[in-house]
Amino acid sequence: MPDKSLLSKFRTMRLTESNLDNILIEIVRQCIEKGIISAEDGLAIDTTHILANTTKKVPERLMKHLAKKIFKAEGIDNYTIPDYKSLEDHKEAKRVMKEFLENTIENATEKSSAEVKEAKDVLESPLFIEQKGIRSLVDKDARVGWKSHTQNFYGYKAEYSLTTDAGIITSVSVNNGAYVDGDNFEFIYNNSVASELVVNEFFGDKAYFRKDILDTLKENSVDAYIPVNASSYKVNEELYSYNKDSDQWFCIAGNKTVRKKEATVRKRGKDYKVLNYYFEREKCRNCSHRAECIRKSSTIGKVFQVSINTAEYYEYSQREKLPEFKKNYKKRASIERKNAEMKRFHNLARARGYGLRSVSVQAKLTAIAVNLKRISRLISPLNIDDLANLYIVILNFSANFIIGRET
Repeated sequence: MPDKSLLSKFRTMRLTESNLDNILIEIVRQCIEKGIISAEDGLAIDTTHILANTTKKVPERLMKHLAKKIFKAEGIDNYTIPDYKSLEDHKEAKRVMKEFLENTIENATEKSSAEVKEAKDVLESPLFIEQKGIRSLVDKDARVGWKSHTQNFYGYKAEYSLTTDAGIITSVSVNNGAYVDGDNFEFIYNNSVASELVVNEFFGDKAYFRKDILDTLKENSVDAYIPVNASSYKVNEELYSYNKDSDQWFCIAGNKTVRKKEATVRKRGKDYKVLNYYFEREKCRNCSHRAECIRKSSTIGKVFQVSINTAEYYEYSQREKLPEFKKNYKKRASIERKNAEMKRFHNLARARGYGLRSVSVQAKLTAIAVNLKRISRLISPLNIDDLANLYIVILNFSANFIIGRET
């Protein structure tokens, strides 16, 4: 067995995120070179939640601990901390503790310069008081994220891509829990094609229905199997349809747009470009669907306002309804099985260390482990158990030392 000191030096001196990315790329490349998997395959992408190896705390408690660290560095034993728990109003409790910590910082000396700097860094974040920033002094990289409208979690998000036919992970990216799915798409996609994999189909959920992603796939002649996201494409297709050749919208009553004009609207403090399509006024005047379409507006003709990308999204929405799309989209389910495997059998459901780097290393080592298992099955399907168990024993033993905990 390798000596513990060798593994420690490997972790601190040789092991970096870029090295693990290169290992993943090389694994896929060699699989293609040796004919284990096909050079042409579909690519599915998804994110999975990783719980932090600590609990989240309210800002009042964090400010209390920051103040205590300053007092300890100053050598002060007799101090009184406000009883914020007795205050029913949480906003008032935050205000009281913030004032207390700011006064503690102001009265501190050079003895506690490091502790004062840490406290200032935490307070300067505009997200801290809103409970969207740092929630633990042990793991400052972890953040609160959302699984649904009502269920949140505290920790990280691992985004990864998987070949749909062979089931090999091609790239992994780890971010804090507040990460928006798809922001690192370029990194994931570029790492996947760097292994000489020819991506012909791309599968993702509604979170990946974004113009930047769709444009990249289109430029690389990749068929996008991504369901339309209603927040990006808001058109009642029971009332309106679009003809891309004439660049016109048609209503259910047979009326059509006669002109369009680009405009700018301001929503939630931001400017957005929109397109106003104008329907023929006289046909709208006595239309039987007027109450449903124009409603109580005083305008005669319908002005159909859409986002600047709506016309392009309309094509995707029509393609989504085709039987071919629905049949092929089932391939995306393969990534859900891989997700369950990594979380249930390789403990990726929870971080083993602290900090973004540690969790990133853990996720990428897990991806390498499940890839080795999958390759064993592809090479020797009849002798999988012995080979897989051997890989698991070796990788789990190494991971205990390689991942380590940040001190």
